Amino acid sequence: MRKYILLGLASVLVFADFSFAQKNGYQIEVKIDGLSQGELLLGYHFGEKKFVKDTAQVDATGKAVFKGDTLLPGGIYLVILPEKNYFEVLVDDNQKFSVSTSKENLLDNLKFKGSPVNEGFISYQRFMMDMQKQSKELSEQLKQSLNDSAKASNIRFQMNALNDKVMAYWDEMESKYPGTLLSAIVKAMRVVEVPKNSIPKDSPNYDSLVWAHTYNFNRYHFFDNINFADPRLLRTPILESKINAYFDRILLPMPDSIIPAAIDLIEKSKANKEMFQYMVSTLTNKFQTSDRMGMDGVFVAIAERYYLGGQTWWADQKLLDKIAERVKAIKPNIIGNVAPDLWLPNPSGKYFRLSDVKARVTVVYFWDPECSHCKKVTPELKKVFDKYRDKGFSVFAVYTQGDQPKWVKYINENDLGWINVWDPTFSSNFRNLYDIYATPVIYVLDGNKKILAKRISVETLERILEEELKR
Repeated sequence: MRKYILLGLASVLVFADFSFAQKNGYQIEVKIDGLSQGELLLGYHFGEKKFVKDTAQVDATGKAVFKGDTLLPGGIYLVILPEKNYFEVLVDDNQKFSVSTSKENLLDNLKFKGSPVNEGFISYQRFMMDMQKQSKELSEQLKQSLNDSAKASNIRFQMNALNDKVMAYWDEMESKYPGTLLSAIVKAMRVVEVPKNSIPKDSPNYDSLVWAHTYNFNRYHFFDNINFADPRLLRTPILESKINAYFDRILLPMPDSIIPAAIDLIEKSKANKEMFQYMVSTLTNKFQTSDRMGMDGVFVAIAERYYLGGQTWWADQKLLDKIAERVKAIKPNIIGNVAPDLWLPNPSGKYFRLSDVKARVTVVYFWDPECSHCKKVTPELKKVFDKYRDKGFSVFAVYTQGDQPKWVKYINENDLGWINVWDPTFSSNFRNLYDIYATPVIYVLDGNKKILAKRISVETLERILEEELKR
C-alpha cells in the first residue's frame, strides 16, 4: 500500500490551489469496512505534490461524507485514511457519488455507485497493475535468456504482444469515456511514436542521423498527447512527470537547447490561464533551483520574458522584486557570456586586470583561507595549476575578505604562485558581478574570457582543461 505524504511548496514561485467558484457543489460518500472512527482527508494531486482539500469525520459504521457548495476542480483526488494510506478517485463533471471499500484491502475491494467514470478508472488501475506485473516477469526472464537466442526472441514476442494489449485497452478506454478526465489521462500517458525515418542504411554517420531524427521529433512532438486547454491534468501527477522527463532526459542539457523548448512549452500552455500560470511558475522554479550547470540562464530567460515582461498577473510586487534581484545577480555571469572584468591589486598594491591575462584557459577563483571548504579545495587547485601552468593555464584568485596579513601568510606558506588579488576598498562589485554568496567558487574562462563553466569541482575543472588545452 502506498503511503501518503503531505508536501508543501518551498518556493514562493509555485501556487498550489486554483479554486473556482462554481454552482451545484460536491458530495462524495465514503464507506470503509473495518473503520469506525477518526478523520478522512480529501486530498488531491498537484503535479508531483499532494495537498488537502477537505476533511470528514468517520461514524461508527465507517461512513464519512465530503461535501461542499462549489464544484471541485477536476483531477485525481485522494481519500486518505488516519493511517495515511489512501486510494484515488477521479473528480470530474459528476461530483455526487459514493464509494465503498475495506480498510484491509483498499484497492481490491473498491466499488463505486453513481460514477461510471470511476468504475472505468478502477478497472484501468487494476488492468495496468496486472500488465506491469507481467511485464516485470518477462523482463526478468529475458535477462536470464540472453544466451539462448530462440528463447529470448520468444520472450520479446510476448513483450510486444503485451504492449499491443495495453495499446488496445487504452484505445478502448478513450472510446468508451470520451471527453472525460479518464480519457484525457489515458491519452496523456501515451508516448508519441516516432515515425520511421527514410535514411538509407549506407549513409555516412547513419547512427547519428537516426539519433538526430528521433531527437528532433521528440523536441517538437513530446507533448502532442497533452491538451493544454484542460486544467484537470494539473491535478494529476502526469503533466509534471512528463515535464521533468522532457527537460531532464529528452533534450540536450544545454541552455541553447532548453531555452527555446521552455518558451515553446509556456506558449502552448496559454491555451488555459491556469495552465499558463502553472507552467510559468513550475519552469521558473525548476531552473532557478537546478543543480545542472548553466540552467540559471534558462531561469533568466523565462523570468525576463514572463515575470519581468508583465505577463504574470498573479505575481505581486514583492515577488517581482525578488525575481528581478535574482536575475540581476545571475545575468552578468551566464555561461557563454564574456566574464565581467575585474581590476584588482595584489598584496603589494600592483593592479592586475582579468581581461589582460594571457592564457588559453583562466580560472577565476573566489576564496578565503579561513573557509573550511577552501582549505580542501585550494591545495587541489594548486596541484592542477602546477600541472598545467606551462600549457596555457592561469588562475586569477580573488580573496573575498579583508584580513591582509592572514591572506598573505597563507599565500607564502602554501607557495600560491598564481595571480593573487583582493578588493580592499570593496569597490569592484565582484560579489554581485559573479554572484558570490559563499566560497570557494570556481569560474572557467576560455582564451577570449567567455565563461565555459562555473561553480564546479577541481576534478571537473581538470576534465575541462584536458579538453580545452587539446584544441
